Amino acid sequence: MEKVCGRNFALTSRTIVQPNGGTREVPCYSLTKPECLYIATKFNDEARAKLVLRDMGIQ
Repeated sequence: MEKVCGRNFALTSRTIVQPNGGTREVPCYSLTKPECLYIATKFNDEARAKLVLRDMGIQ
Protein backbone atom coordinates (compact mmCIF):
# COMPACT_ATOMS: atom_id res chain seq x y z
CA MET A 1 0.00 0.00 0.00
CA GLU A 2 2.86 2.38 0.68
CA LYS A 3 4.05 2.23 -2.94
CA VAL A 4 0.65 3.26 -4.30
CA CYS A 5 -0.85 5.45 -1.56
CA GLY A 6 2.28 6.62 0.26
CA ARG A 7 1.29 5.77 3.86
CA ASN A 8 0.89 3.00 6.41
CA PHE A 9 -2.31 2.30 8.31
CA ALA A 10 -3.00 4.83 11.08
CA LEU A 11 -2.73 3.41 14.61
CA THR A 12 -5.00 4.76 17.35
CA SER A 13 -6.49 3.44 20.58
CA ARG A 14 -9.83 3.17 22.31
CA THR A 15 -10.80 3.09 25.98
CA ILE A 16 -12.34 -0.13 27.30
CA VAL A 17 -14.33 -0.12 30.55
CA GLN A 18 -13.26 -2.99 32.81
CA PRO A 19 -15.70 -5.04 34.96
CA ASN A 20 -13.91 -3.86 38.13
CA GLY A 21 -14.72 -0.23 37.33
CA GLY A 22 -11.37 0.71 35.78
CA THR A 23 -10.49 1.47 32.18
CA ARG A 24 -7.66 0.52 29.82
CA GLU A 25 -6.43 1.72 26.44
CA VAL A 26 -6.49 -0.87 23.63
CA PRO A 27 -4.53 -0.21 20.41
CA CYS A 28 -6.47 -0.43 17.13
CA TYR A 29 -6.25 0.77 13.55
CA SER A 30 -8.20 3.71 12.19
CA LEU A 31 -9.05 2.60 8.65
CA THR A 32 -10.76 4.34 5.77
CA LYS A 33 -13.02 2.42 3.37
CA PRO A 34 -10.22 1.90 0.81
CA GLU A 35 -7.90 0.64 3.56
CA CYS A 36 -10.55 -1.88 4.67
CA LEU A 37 -10.83 -3.05 1.08
CA TYR A 38 -7.05 -3.48 0.87
CA ILE A 39 -7.16 -5.78 3.88
CA ALA A 40 -10.21 -7.68 2.67
CA THR A 41 -8.68 -8.65 -0.69
CA LYS A 42 -6.26 -11.53 -1.12
CA PHE A 43 -3.72 -9.97 -3.54
CA ASN A 44 -0.22 -8.66 -2.86
CA ASP A 45 0.00 -5.07 -1.60
CA GLU A 46 0.62 -3.33 -4.92
CA ALA A 47 -2.00 -5.32 -6.86
CA ARG A 48 -4.49 -4.87 -4.00
CA ALA A 49 -4.00 -1.10 -3.96
CA LYS A 50 -4.44 -0.81 -7.72
CA LEU A 51 -7.58 -2.98 -7.60
CA VAL A 52 -9.22 -0.93 -4.87
CA LEU A 53 -8.35 2.41 -6.47
CA ARG A 54 -9.75 1.20 -9.79
CA ASP A 55 -12.88 -0.15 -8.09
CA MET A 56 -13.50 3.22 -6.40
CA GLY A 57 -12.94 5.11 -9.66
CA ILE A 58 -9.93 7.01 -8.34
CA GLN A 59 -7.53 5.89 -11.07
